[in-house]
Amino acid sequence: MKRARALQIYTDPLQHALIAAAVAAPLVPRAGRRVLITAIAAALVIDIDHAVAARSVRIDATTSLLTRPRTHSLVTALGVGAGVTTAAGPVHGWAAFGALASHLLHDAGDRAAPTPMLWPLAPARQLGRRRQLVGTAVLLLGSIAISRAMAAGGRAHSAAAADGGGAAAHPQTA
Repeated sequence: MKRARALQIYTDPLQHALIAAAVAAPLVPRAGRRVLITAIAAALVIDIDHAVAARSVRIDATTSLLTRPRTHSLVTALGVGAGVTTAAGPVHGWAAFGALASHLLHDAGDRAAPTPMLWPLAPARQLGRRRQLVGTAVLLLGSIAISRAMAAGGRAHSAAAADGGGAAAHPQTA
């Protein structure tokens, strides 16, 4: 039992990074690989709140909290997503939000300390793996929809240019 718990604890950052990358992956063809960096960074940096709440960086202290910190909430994910949108654009904002939301879902899917996902509206609790998987699938579908919308927007812009939109810009070619 101890070995399984240690494996889960020490692979948790890798799990968060991989899930965040999977959620953001559909954005890569349209937005580039940097969205993966945004997603992975967001999914990993959030766990600094455990050390702050535990007032220690020791693993036993950070993993023995009665509940996960309040920053493990959708309020934080929305705020970070909005901030990243302002700084780097909407696709990176979605990648950060999706990564944080997937992190919260993963944490709320385990049997460890309750996760305050809906703080301040609801108390911390665990949702289970089934809900985690459904929520993560919804985030993935959101990324697919955004990627397709970006592709459709690019095609619409190209079609408008081919339909005479570009002719006005260069009258000597008309």
